[in-house]
Amino acid sequence: MNRKIKRIILSVLALTALTATSVFAADLSGWAISEYQSANEAGLVSYSVVSNDMTDNITRQEFCELAVNLYKKLSNETLIEPSVSPFVDTNNMAVAQAYYYGIVSGTDEGTFTPDRLVTREEMAKMLVSTLTAGEADFALSDGSDSYVIDSFADGEEVSPWAKEYVITALNYSIMNGVDEYSFKPESATTREQAIASVNRSYEAFGEEGYSMNLPQITLPNDNAVIEQGPFKIEWTETYGAVSYRVLIKDTYGRAVIWEDDTETSTTIDASWLAADTDYSIIIGATMADGSECYSVPVDFTYKAVKSAQTEKTEEAPKFVASNPKGQALIDEAAKYLGTPYVWGGTTPNGFDCSGFMQYVCSKNGISINRVADDQMKNGTPVRKDQLEPGDLVFFGSGGYASHVGMYVGDGMMIHSPSTGKSIMYSDITSGYYSSRYIGARRVY
Repeated sequence: MNRKIKRIILSVLALTALTATSVFAADLSGWAISEYQSANEAGLVSYSVVSNDMTDNITRQEFCELAVNLYKKLSNETLIEPSVSPFVDTNNMAVAQAYYYGIVSGTDEGTFTPDRLVTREEMAKMLVSTLTAGEADFALSDGSDSYVIDSFADGEEVSPWAKEYVITALNYSIMNGVDEYSFKPESATTREQAIASVNRSYEAFGEEGYSMNLPQITLPNDNAVIEQGPFKIEWTETYGAVSYRVLIKDTYGRAVIWEDDTETSTTIDASWLAADTDYSIIIGATMADGSECYSVPVDFTYKAVKSAQTEKTEEAPKFVASNPKGQALIDEAAKYLGTPYVWGGTTPNGFDCSGFMQYVCSKNGISINRVADDQMKNGTPVRKDQLEPGDLVFFGSGGYASHVGMYVGDGMMIHSPSTGKSIMYSDITSGYYSSRYIGARRVY
């Protein structure tokens, strides 16, 4: 099918979907729906991007994952997996591959700064570098067409090193101005904008023929009100899928529940959901070659009364460590029992899971990375049967850590769970946390 015709059809489907699916979910804008669908059909979207707020800004590491996916589709080759990271501040495979294929470079000698946000001119360079590595048939600007950026009021703000890439991206409509008059080269770009640009690159230079049918959520209905857990989620089959991933995201666009399944339905026990709170569901399908595709989000409201939580009280349990450094860590963590979860929070006014761990460690003179998956690279690995109080424990799927807590002893951890909850103790030996446990690190 001609790409232009296909895109028009997708746009029509997107408008039709307004009454059937949630194109205005908390973390996906209405304008982005057709680009998002098309990118997923091509296998360009990654878990790390879709499991976060797609309307929020994308990091350098996350964009590498999209760029590497684009390169795979353009080159049709099996990518080399470097055994050693070229950077000291990330072990992410997509970053290493992007560096190997000339798509990205470091921010300094030996560093990549993976959590720094991608600027628009950086994105232009990475996109054009991906097309170059993938041997796409295009002409890199030689500067003679500088009028392309000079037409923007802020065109002179484009860095000299970025001009040829920005002009090329504009020439091929891979990127556009933020409006008719400005390009904002040093501004950040959102995840959904990055998805759109990667998708346009593939539509312009990729080969026809590769397309996945996306899973569609059939239960619950969009904007459903679920009175009480457990509840069932069902979706349509994706041809060739070897497994599925269920993501439930809060109003901040962050995954609070993730489950892997080989069937097209699952039952959610809802133990991590807060009462009278809105959520969205996304279903991902994983193919035999590792390609992924994700459904359009469906929104629902969970009405159940919150279950009792361990709050900060005089009766809060006292855990004892044999190592004084471990004792200092768990004592510091206990000071914040009852502190509310705040997405992105890093202070006693409110913490997210990794922000809480980073703060507690810093109060004990220990420096660790900011996000849970990167914190799995700190310290030394610890077997589950050798856990000691003060060890960081990680939870997630497929080796990707989406949640972190601190082991305190007796099979318990202290952590900042999710929106609507507060810092509390939880059992990691059974139920949800036991099934999602992926490892531990000792940082003291």
